[in-house]
Amino acid sequence: MPEAHTPAAGDEAALPQSYRVNGTDLQVWPDDQRTAIVSGAQIVVTRFADCDAYHPSLAAAVHAGAANPRFGGTTNLKARGACGGKVYDIPGWGDPAAALIHARALTLAHRSLARVAVHADDTWASVYGHAEYCMPHSHLRSEVSIVYMLDPGDADPDDKYGGLFAFSDARIDWCCPRERGRMTRPLIPDMPPGTMLLFASAYVHGVNPYFGTRPRITLSWNITRQRLPGSPRPAMA
Repeated sequence: MPEAHTPAAGDEAALPQSYRVNGTDLQVWPDDQRTAIVSGAQIVVTRFADCDAYHPSLAAAVHAGAANPRFGGTTNLKARGACGGKVYDIPGWGDPAAALIHARALTLAHRSLARVAVHADDTWASVYGHAEYCMPHSHLRSEVSIVYMLDPGDADPDDKYGGLFAFSDARIDWCCPRERGRMTRPLIPDMPPGTMLLFASAYVHGVNPYFGTRPRITLSWNITRQRLPGSPRPAMA
C-alpha cells in the first residue's frame, strides 16, 4: 500500500508557549483570548489585553527596522497613497516583542483556518506620516491576511474617518445595504491598539488619509496553507 502523505508542518509548529519581553513572560495565546466574526464576513478579530506590556518595545523595533536598509526595502513608492513606509520581515528583526506578535499572528491564522499548517509568505510594518493613505487593493499570493494595530496615531477632530482602515468590497454584505453586489458603504472595524484582524486576502481594503503628526503604525502578514516558491517581492529577490 502507498504511504500516507503527511503534510509538512507550518510556521506555527515550533512556536513556544510564551516569550519574555522586558522581563515578563507573555503567552503567545492567552488562556482567555477570544475571537469574533465581523459582520458575518470572512473577517476575524481579536484584541490582546496585555498589549501595553510590549507595545513600546515593538514600536522601537519598527523604528529601528525602518533605519536598517535590510528591512526598509527598495520597493517603497514615493507617493502619499502608497500605504506608508514599509519595514519588512517582522521575524527577522531579532526583537522579542516582534517575535511575540509574529507568533500571535501565526496562531490566529492557524486557529481560524481549522488548525491546518500555515506559512507567512510576507510580513511587514506600515508607518504612515502626515497626509499619507493606502489606495484600495487586495493582496496577492495569500489566502488570508492579517493587520495589527500598534499605534493609530493622532485622532483628527475634523474627520472621524481620518486614518481608519476600511473594507470596500461588494462580496461583503455589510458593504451592500441597498442592493446585493453593489458597494455603497465601507466596513470600518473598530481597531484600538492591540487589535488583530484576519481577513480573506481577496477583500478590497485600504486606509483613509491620515493627517496626524505622530506616526500611524500597523503590522501585516500574508498567510498561505502551502509554502510558495519565489519571492513575494520580486524586486527585492
